[in-house]
Amino acid sequence: MDQNLQLYLLILFIAVVIISQTLLISTTGTRAKRSRLLKNQLNLIAESGNVHQQSLLRKNYLDQLSRTERWLENNKLGEYLGEKLSLAGLDWKAYKVVIWLTVGIVVFSLAVFLFTRSLQFTLLTPLAVLIMFSLWLRQKAEKRLTQFEEQFVEALDVMKRALLVGYPFTEVMKTVSEQMPPPVSTEFGKTFVELNYGIDLKIALANLAHRNPSVSVLAFNSAVIIQKETGGNLAETLEKLSDVIRGRFRLMRKVKTLSAEGRMSAWILMLVPFVLFLMLYINNPGYIAPLLESERGATVLTVTGVSMFVGLLWIRKILRIEV
Repeated sequence: MDQNLQLYLLILFIAVVIISQTLLISTTGTRAKRSRLLKNQLNLIAESGNVHQQSLLRKNYLDQLSRTERWLENNKLGEYLGEKLSLAGLDWKAYKVVIWLTVGIVVFSLAVFLFTRSLQFTLLTPLAVLIMFSLWLRQKAEKRLTQFEEQFVEALDVMKRALLVGYPFTEVMKTVSEQMPPPVSTEFGKTFVELNYGIDLKIALANLAHRNPSVSVLAFNSAVIIQKETGGNLAETLEKLSDVIRGRFRLMRKVKTLSAEGRMSAWILMLVPFVLFLMLYINNPGYIAPLLESERGATVLTVTGVSMFVGLLWIRKILRIEV
């Protein structure tokens, strides 16, 4: 087996591991599906507000930059990447990330070309770097959102106590931003700033949920908006909401524990074919040669890869439990 084929098998192995981690990253529901549902709800909430109010924080951020930085940031790519960086909890400028990604792509492409002398692998390197960066951003966003949801319950208790003391809602948001650790303090601080700018309450809360796509935040938004429109004891509502969210977390941990065996089985089923292939190749390379060199062997590998992918989707379907 030549060097290019060995490198191809190594890249294939890494790709399957990354794909399996991406598909099995959540056992308590699909974050993308939940985000789409939340976005639909947020659009309904924000319909009655002024659409131009939603960009005030963005304009304030751009005003603090120099003219060159503002020109580099004020575009669709800068806005999209800035939103992704914000979801991941990274206080980075989008144009700097683009520059470093470009430098990284050039460096890695040159390294791959010098190592493999293959134009195909060199052309695939930029795509691989972008995929790895996207997966890293997604992992950071998942970790940050999980931390936010854990702190959000405590934030509800702080808000309840502040409301019982007699603080207005705006000061309640400020209290949370001062007494709680990041990331919940940062997000409530942004909402406090938006309210001080004069943004409508519905829009400010919709922006909070947009930055933190969580069922808990949407339930909080609904409780606050209903209380503002119909009246009632908001402190008592937040206390009940806190109890419900804590119960949901207990159920999520129980589901994660019960599904641990299924997740381990999925990993084993995905890795066993590769481990078996490497063992056979090391012990008896001639036994594997027809599988790699013949046309029928290529067909078998293709059918096997498709079957493994379908099986992965099926296992993911079984393990996905909405809580």
